[in-house]
Amino acid sequence: MANYYREHPSEEIAFRLFGNGDDEIYSSNYRIDPITIPLLLSILEQLSKFHKSPLRLFLNNNHATSSALEFLYRANFFKTAGDKDYYHQYGNSIISYNEEYLGAFKGKEIRKDHLVRSYKKDDYSTIDFQLFNDILLRDQINSMTSYYVQEHFRELLFDNPNTIEYHNTYIDILSELITNGVIHSGSTTYAMMFVDRYRTKFSISDNGIGLKKSLDSKVFFPFYYSKNEFRNLLEKIETKFSPAFIENLIDIFEALFYSSLKEREGIFDLMLNVVLNSQGSFRLHTDNCQIIVTNRIFKYLSSLQKIRTSILYTHKLNENTDLDKSLYQKSIIESKNQIKKLFAKMLTVTIDYYSEETQFSSIRFFNVKFKGVHIEVEIPNR
Repeated sequence: MANYYREHPSEEIAFRLFGNGDDEIYSSNYRIDPITIPLLLSILEQLSKFHKSPLRLFLNNNHATSSALEFLYRANFFKTAGDKDYYHQYGNSIISYNEEYLGAFKGKEIRKDHLVRSYKKDDYSTIDFQLFNDILLRDQINSMTSYYVQEHFRELLFDNPNTIEYHNTYIDILSELITNGVIHSGSTTYAMMFVDRYRTKFSISDNGIGLKKSLDSKVFFPFYYSKNEFRNLLEKIETKFSPAFIENLIDIFEALFYSSLKEREGIFDLMLNVVLNSQGSFRLHTDNCQIIVTNRIFKYLSSLQKIRTSILYTHKLNENTDLDKSLYQKSIIESKNQIKKLFAKMLTVTIDYYSEETQFSSIRFFNVKFKGVHIEVEIPNR
């Protein structure tokens, strides 16, 4: 598809939701993994922006497609992508489709919490996004986002023994990630959580400016971080891979490193909580690179968590007491230098392991870029 776009940049492209359409309806069987829905919506939004009009999406409702189509309908996929109130810039939607196909279903209800959610600036109409005070703006958006996130995901987090103990932490971190998407991505942030008998799945996706541009756009950084600090630590990396792929991988590590130093819990803390506290897996995809984090592959997570706990404790101590400023900054810088070395080791091991065994590698490289950030989490039930 990417090649077709390059060769026919001005030609309208229509899509079929189901590959075989009305052919082979008894030999085909379609299903959809719920956590792919936010990614699908992000891609559709990105393409609709490219065409400056909704994408034509052809539907089929038959023996093979009915169950998947019904799930998408009941999970609010079509409402989110097609409700004109969601996308004022185009006057209607990111997709166009024939609504007559959305009916005559099997009547299989889904849980009321198993809905795709969207978050965008229009949802925060009472907030002035031109506020000069970035901290005040973030606090106002995060306060509203936290309310939305609790309403949308709290009950699902209570359904899994591996998440119930940390449900407040997950609420705080997801609120922070969605807040970042609303402020910085320049697009809609989509999210969905799904619980079945085996695991809790969650994904969050946007087609915004991405991790690198988000960091590059910052004018001021706190005392504990300087622009491209992790990247500047590294020596030239010699691999058989495209330099662009390695640059994308370093961008991910740079963003995780910066997140590990901050006063607020964010994407780095989500990774640690999922993998260490909930025995799950964490995927992060941006541009040409995806990183998959599990306890089996990453050897340094426990050490990273100890240092991160110390950093958060020092930040909170400074916030709540009259801690001497020089002692506070010294403590954070010392922890930063420790965690930076661990990140450098982890990057080296990640690249070397990929070189030896691609099938079980913790990274994937793709020739086609994904514009924005996509996160997937899977947490097993005990």
